Amino acid sequence: MADSTQQKAPSESNTQDQTDDNNNSTQQQDPKKKRTGPKRRKVTHACVYCRRSHMTCDEGRPCQRCIKRSIGHLCHDEVKNANNNNNNNNNNNNTSPVTHNGTTLSQQQGLNASLGSGTNLGGLPLQFYGQMGAGQLTFASEQMGNEISVISDFLDSLGSTQQPQQQHQQQQVYQQQQQQQQQQQQNNINTTERFFLTAADPSDGKLEDRLTEVINAKYEAGFLKPYNYVNGYARLQKYMDNNMSASSRQRILNVMGTFRPAFRSVAQSLTDIDLILVEEAFERLLLDYDRVFSSMGIPACLWRRTGEIYKGNKEFAALVNVPIENLREGRLCIYELMAEESAVNYWEKYGNIAFDPGQKAVLTSCLLKSPNPENTSVISCCFSFTIRRDKYNIPTVIVGNFLPIQLQ
Repeated sequence: MADSTQQKAPSESNTQDQTDDNNNSTQQQDPKKKRTGPKRRKVTHACVYCRRSHMTCDEGRPCQRCIKRSIGHLCHDEVKNANNNNNNNNNNNNTSPVTHNGTTLSQQQGLNASLGSGTNLGGLPLQFYGQMGAGQLTFASEQMGNEISVISDFLDSLGSTQQPQQQHQQQQVYQQQQQQQQQQQQNNINTTERFFLTAADPSDGKLEDRLTEVINAKYEAGFLKPYNYVNGYARLQKYMDNNMSASSRQRILNVMGTFRPAFRSVAQSLTDIDLILVEEAFERLLLDYDRVFSSMGIPACLWRRTGEIYKGNKEFAALVNVPIENLREGRLCIYELMAEESAVNYWEKYGNIAFDPGQKAVLTSCLLKSPNPENTSVISCCFSFTIRRDKYNIPTVIVGNFLPIQLQ
């Protein structure tokens, strides 16, 4: 009996020791759940374009994302409230609202309010990159986020004027942007070499997987980019400001407000790679219409959803009295070849069925004109257009046929 009592005592002491060890180990493990290392450094203030496009920004001004989008000269922070500015001045004396090129933020916003003095409408209005109000959405593709922001703020944009001093300042900023782009090109050497190596020796696997790998490498190297529709909307706004009345502009803006929700819901999940594949399908479609237009005798042309004409036959070129070379690569827009009321009528009918998969063709009438302002004659036509959509139900190509009726 004594032996059994002695045996129980050690076992009880062992149990107590194990309990203490478990408590100690639990206490030691609990602190491990907390992060003991330095906290991850976060950017407290994103630039206006990264913030409104819901994309990641960095501390540089211009940031790397704006440099890649060729809008480094427009990169700046938003104006903060007075209370926030007072707090920031106490913490950091270097947070004065001055942009990277030495101008004040108000001057920079004045520069952003114009379409720019460079080519291809490089300097875009600041209101083109506004927020979408309540219910902010995040877009997988930066290009789609920009286009939705354009349509959102396009509804209340009325254009602006530009002073000669601002033009000179913007020219200096543009030169600085060119220098930054050259530096960025040097940083892209590694991605370029990786693309050439991937294209020369892709990994083993299915043909589709190898093609996807090459396309991704080509995109990372900067050789593939989605089409920038922002410039198309800037061109439309400039044309409306110079050639249309206020009531006509308002009617077109109201139409864009009708299809904006449907466009935004579809575009939210699209990536840049998806848009690149859509653009490749657009190029194949142009090749198909080369054969179609050459075999038909009716004046016809096709354009993008923002109006830039990319293909036309010789009959249409003769009808509007322009060289057929001007009907390529977006040199002309379809609304530039229509009388004001006809252009407004087209946008209204297009907006009503743009994202309705059940409808794709419209039959109406229009008045065509020559882009030459000295030629004031118009041509009355029976006009029909068909919307060609991609696999995401987004309008990609609009094909128009014109049947002349009477010369006025």
